[in-house]
Amino acid sequence: MEAAEVNERAAAVSSYWAALYAEYAAGLAGFLTKVVGDREVAAELVQETFVRAIRAEPVDQRFVRRWLYRIASNLARDHHRHRRLLRFVPFSGIERGPSGIPDPEIDLIHRALQALPAAQATTLLLHYDAGFSRSEIAAMEGITEEAVKSRLARGRERFIREFERLGGVDGR
Repeated sequence: MEAAEVNERAAAVSSYWAALYAEYAAGLAGFLTKVVGDREVAAELVQETFVRAIRAEPVDQRFVRRWLYRIASNLARDHHRHRRLLRFVPFSGIERGPSGIPDPEIDLIHRALQALPAAQATTLLLHYDAGFSRSEIAAMEGITEEAVKSRLARGRERFIREFERLGGVDGR
């Protein structure tokens, strides 16, 4: 292989990763901020997500988003294991600008999410905030679709109970 061809391939690979980063970094940062509760830590985890993705075996292009979120979820889980602390910030709105949700309700959402077991809260965020299907979450988490369905149902029930207990109106 000639030097020009090597340079051309290197440029193509670099361009590929730059495009993936441009497409997915902001969404991953928002998701990770919600999971770890700290923007700076989330930014570091986004960087580590891409470092690990680059080092890994190539994945089918149809599954790149799911694959990146799986790496990010695993890194967040590792982060929590080391810190022994799980904090969540509210669903959509905080990182994406005004959500139309009054500030007291955002605080209630935050506190209700903190009360959930980590697996339920992460599953709720992956499904309702990041938009993954049950089958995608099952593949990401290495569990069955039934387990995802159960986590979603139990997580919703517990979230609503906590939200109402904290003073939220009708579980909204």
